[in-house]
Formats: sequence, C-alpha cells, structure tokens
Amino acid sequence: MNTNEILSHIDSLLKESRLDEAEKYMKATLSDAEKSDRPDIMLTLYNELAGFYRDCGRFAEALESCRRSEVLLEKMNIGGAQLASALLNSANACRAAGLYDESFDYYRRIYAILENIGAEKPLYASYYNNLALLYQETNNWQEAADCLKKALSLADDDIRRAITRSNLAVCLTKLGDNSAAKETLAPAMETFSGLSPSDFHYSAALAAMGDICFAEKDLSKAAYYYEASLSEIELHMGRNNFYDIVSHNLSEAYENLGGKPALKGMELCRQYFEVFGRPMLQRNFALYLDHIACGLAGEGSECLGFDDHISPDHDFGPSFCIWTDLPDDMCAKLQKAYDLLPKEFMGMKRIVTPNGTDRTGVIKVTDFLRKFTGFDHVPNSSEEWQYTVDENLACAVNGSIFMDNSGFFTDIRQRLQVQPEDIRLRKLAAELEKMAQSGQYNYPRAMKRTDPAAAFFTLSAFMESSMKAAHILSQKYAPYSKWLFRSTEALPKFDELAIAVRNIAEGKNITENIEIACAAVRAELKAQQISNSDDYMSVCADDAKHRADIIYTAEEIIAMEWDFFDKVQNEGGRADCQDDYYTFSIMRRSQYYCWELPMLCSLYEDFKAAKADDRNPITEKYGYMMETTAPARFAEIRSSLPEIPQQKKELCSAICQIQTGMMEEFAANYPKLAGRARTIHTYEDTPWLTSYETYLRGELYTYSDITLKLYGSFIARLCTEGKNLAYIIMEQSVKMYGYESLDQAEEHA
Repeated sequence: MNTNEILSHIDSLLKESRLDEAEKYMKATLSDAEKSDRPDIMLTLYNELAGFYRDCGRFAEALESCRRSEVLLEKMNIGGAQLASALLNSANACRAAGLYDESFDYYRRIYAILENIGAEKPLYASYYNNLALLYQETNNWQEAADCLKKALSLADDDIRRAITRSNLAVCLTKLGDNSAAKETLAPAMETFSGLSPSDFHYSAALAAMGDICFAEKDLSKAAYYYEASLSEIELHMGRNNFYDIVSHNLSEAYENLGGKPALKGMELCRQYFEVFGRPMLQRNFALYLDHIACGLAGEGSECLGFDDHISPDHDFGPSFCIWTDLPDDMCAKLQKAYDLLPKEFMGMKRIVTPNGTDRTGVIKVTDFLRKFTGFDHVPNSSEEWQYTVDENLACAVNGSIFMDNSGFFTDIRQRLQVQPEDIRLRKLAAELEKMAQSGQYNYPRAMKRTDPAAAFFTLSAFMESSMKAAHILSQKYAPYSKWLFRSTEALPKFDELAIAVRNIAEGKNITENIEIACAAVRAELKAQQISNSDDYMSVCADDAKHRADIIYTAEEIIAMEWDFFDKVQNEGGRADCQDDYYTFSIMRRSQYYCWELPMLCSLYEDFKAAKADDRNPITEKYGYMMETTAPARFAEIRSSLPEIPQQKKELCSAICQIQTGMMEEFAANYPKLAGRARTIHTYEDTPWLTSYETYLRGELYTYSDITLKLYGSFIARLCTEGKNLAYIIMEQSVKMYGYESLDQAEEHA
C-alpha cells in the first residue's frame, strides 16, 4: 500500500465527481490498512474522510473521522506539522458543524504549534485561510479579511491564491467595498474558469461574484452566478450546507426579480454552454476551435422550440452538441472534458433514455451527416438528394449554433437548408398524390362502405400529406409526426389549412375541410407557378412532376454548359465571368426554367453530340457574335465555324426580330433593369460590348435544326398568347436574386 498512489486515486475520483466511488474506495482501503496494521495509511485516510464528509455536509461522520485521527496521532506520539494539519481538519469539521467555540479552541492550539515549530509558509497560509472561514461564519468580516490578506501574501501557487481571493472578495463585499471585491475576485475567476476537470473551489468564486452583483443590485447577474455556483457544488460535493446557503441567496435574487424566469430548453442549453462549455473549450482546446462548432440541433422538442412542461421527463436538460472533424483521439479528449461538466443547471438535470444517448456531446460531422442524410457529406446531386428524408433533414437544420468560429458547420447546415428544386417538386408531387388518393378518393369510398376504421386511416394519411405539402411549398422541412401540426400552425401562408386539419381531427365537417385544405395547397401551387389546376390533387401532382422534369433537365444542361464555358479560350485571357458560377447559373436558369420540356431535351442532346464530337458550342456562339463585334477577326476564324444555311439564318433573324421587340417593350417599362443588361440592338455593338440581339443570334446559330424548330414554335406560341419572353425571363431572374417582383427590383436598381 503506497500513500501517494492512494491519494492520487482519491484525487482522480473526486476531480471526476465520482463521489460514491471515492467514499467506497477510502473506506475499503482504510479497512485494509487496519488489517495490515498500517497506522500511517490509516491516518491519511481518516484525514481524507474527514474532509470528504465535511464537504458533503455529513458532519457527524466528519467529526468521528477527526476524533479517530487525533486518537491515532496521540497513540503514535506524533506532533509538529503533521499534528497541526490534522487539527486543522478537526477545526474545520467543528466549524462546518456549527461548533464554533470548539473550532476556535482548535485554532488556538494550532497556532501555538506553528509558532513552536517555526512552520513553513504553506502551513501558515492554510491556517489563516481556514481561520478566516470561521470568522466569516461568525460574522467577523474584518478579522476574516485580515486573515485572508495574510494568507494571500503566503500563497505559493495560482489555485491557492484563487481560493484565498474568492474568500477575501466575500469579506470585502460584506464590508461594503464592492469595487475592491471585484478587483480581488477577477484573477480568481480567470484561474478557475474553464478548468477541466473544474476545481471544486470554483463554486465559492462564482458564489462570491453572485454576492457582489447582489450587493450592486444587479440581480439578474447575481442569479446567473448563483445558478452556476450551485451546479459546481452539486457536481463536486452534492447538496451540502454551502449548497443551501447559495440556494437561499438565489431565491432572494429571484424574489426581488419577481420570480424565476421560465426558460425554454434551447435557452437553458445556450446559457449552460456559455457558463461552462465555452470557457472549457477556450481554455483546453484553443488550438482546435476552428474545427469545433457547438450548439443544439437534432432530435428533441427543444430543438424545434416546441418543448413544454411535459418535455423534461426524458432526454431533456442542460447539454449541448460539439460537432467536429477532429481525429478520434481528439474527439475522445473532447468527450471526456464534456463529461466532466456539471450535470445540473438552473435546477434542471438531464434525464437520458437509451434512445437519447448520442444526441448531445461530441458528434463527428460525418456521423451527423450520415445519421440525417444517409451520406458522410452534404448531398451534391439530385441522385443523392432523392434518398434524403425531410423529417431527418429537419433535424439536421433545426436548433441553433452557439459557437462556430470558422463557420464550417454553419456552412454545412446552410447547404442542407435547400434541396435541389427538382427533388423538392418530386417530393411535393408524392404528397399531392397521397392527398388525392387518401382524402379525395379513399375517404368518401370508405364512408360509402361504412368502414370507420378505413376512414380513420385515410384521414390520418390525408392530414399528414397535406401538412407535408404545405411545408414543402414553404421551403421548410416537415418535422416528425408528433410536431407536424405545431409546425404547420407556424407556416405563414397556411392558416386555413391548419384550421381545416384541426377540424378534420375533431370530426367537424370533414368533406368540406378536406376541400379547404386542398384549396389552400392549390392556391400556393398557382402562386409558385407549379400548377394552375383546380381539379383533383392528382392532376396537380402530375404538373409538379412535369415541372420537376423541366428543372432536372435544365440543371443537366447548365452543368454541361458551364463545363463548355469554362473551357472557352479568350484572346485576352480568361474572363472574370468564367469564375462566377453563381451569376452564370442564375442567368441560365432564368432562361431554361421558362422552356418547355421537349426543347430542353433536344438542347441536351445537342450538347451531348457536341461533347462527343469534341466541339464547344459556347466557343462557336462567341465566334458567330464576332461577325458584328469584330468583323476582321471573324473573317479570320469563319472557316473554323460550322456553316449556317441561309434558311436557318432567316429563321434565326425572324426569331431575333420578335425577341428584340419583346426586349424593347420590357425596357420601356423597366428602364433601370434594362439599363443593367446588354444593349438591345446589333447596330449598338462594339468590340467590347455585345448587344442582346447579337448574343441571341449567336446562340440560336448553335442550336440543331430540331431544337431551333422547337424554339421557334415556342416563340410563336408566346406571341399568339400575348406573352413576352423578356418579362418571363427577367421575372425569374430577379426572384432568384431575392426580389419579390419586377417592380421591386426596378425600384432598387
């Protein structure tokens, strides 16, 4: 049995707040020492148990341990510094138990011993620190302050100085010198803050700061520090008499504030992070903060903001997530530090069920993504996005980020916020189809058959699908079923649908409310130009699928076109626009999203053929444009371009004439927006500026005969219907830039 090893193990258990294990270990080791006749180890353990029981508020056991220690010292004929240290334990135990006269007697004996042996500074510092606590408890604040100032002058390390400063700050506050108290306490707070594991004396520093704030009438801050102090006391010592004192002070602060504020789970966790999490990370993992993000997101009502008085019964309470891309060994260190944080905060203790064990703490980013998307990365294609589930995506993007210094995790969540438009539309079509099948078809048939069970199931399916459709139309992921209705009520454009769903659930005018819900969805389908149908929802579903096909094909074309554009060799070097995919994609989407599906399919085949033939249609387009922007250079390269038949030239010219007129009309009504685009006419071309007409002609020349014919028929049909393609394209464009309408964009141009 080795004394140092025993003390080291006890210290390790206490630092990790494993109080029950520490007590069992000390008692078992004491029993072994008694059997082995090791009085030296017995003496060590009596002293350790005395301090342990005192800090836990078990005073009778603390006093008994002290008594046994003194008996053994006398038996062993030990005096000097060892006796003084043991008597300090006895004095403290008496003080904690309220036996103040006995405690003062011990201190008189201790001082005589110290003077007799000429004790070293650390023992004198310990004497003054502990005597000060007795003076504090007997309200002798000046005497306590004097002792602590002596102790501070003798302290030999940062932790001891911090302990002394914390107690001195309490005295100075009681003596009315708040400014000196703050100045004294500040270095102690800095020393304790963020330690992992935390020092149990941190609770005293936090309580002292609470006292200062209370004295200064800053009651909210006082409550803040008292709450933090209680968490530390509970962690290291359990609910002892110090816990009761601080708890009483906290109650006074809340009483003066008009009551304890009711915190939602998210705010509880945010405050818990700020008090304990952020300081721990900044102190112990400063070099890795760019690879760490913290917050609360995922499963749980608090992540959605829907938690209520029932929520705390499971998987709820002070906690936070640490998302990181660090290696496994660093993740293990992070998790250990997280596990050492207080388990209780603001009177709440986290209750974790087996299903909720991995919701908080350290979470590798790849694990987070795999859990909620099925991939270890953000899905980057429609093929990958089609496998995602909105309920899971809602978990991935909900909640809040408390800290993300480099922004890496915030960026991931932002990329998860918006799925590809074709995928959104296909998911929408699936819900519209279910609405039609369950509410408009199966429900009335179930009622005709007098089958209430079937009717119940069809209504449940209809309500769920209608609410999910509303979320998709609102560009928001629908949460899991328990919170689906609550989330629907918060959607700004679907108040009537939410009321209709509630009425259906309550059995009120079911057929009428099914139609109300369908009408609400159809109205938004029209507003988003997805479907103009007033028919069954299955027709709307077909329209959504058709629109999805258009979007998907357009995106495939844009991807190929960007690749062609990237490879264009300009005579003056690479153009800036070749590195601006954002602007390029908006310009092309605003055009192709207006096209009909056969046109897109034909252009897609054009691009595939060009790629197979190792041709670049974008290079060819710019070459054709040079006929009017740089005639001399065009003459040099003309032979390298595909020859344009006269009939095709005439058709292109006719199309250009129509579309130039459309652009003139647009410019007349929206001169500011038009002024930011190309000039309109070919006669306005210069070597540096290419007009709308010339650009269009060059592009039309690259189309195959089939594509050009389809495009020409499309333009003719628009003319017949009195529609202006320039308006349609520009409206798409400004909406992609975030404007609600052309008028709003014109106003801000």
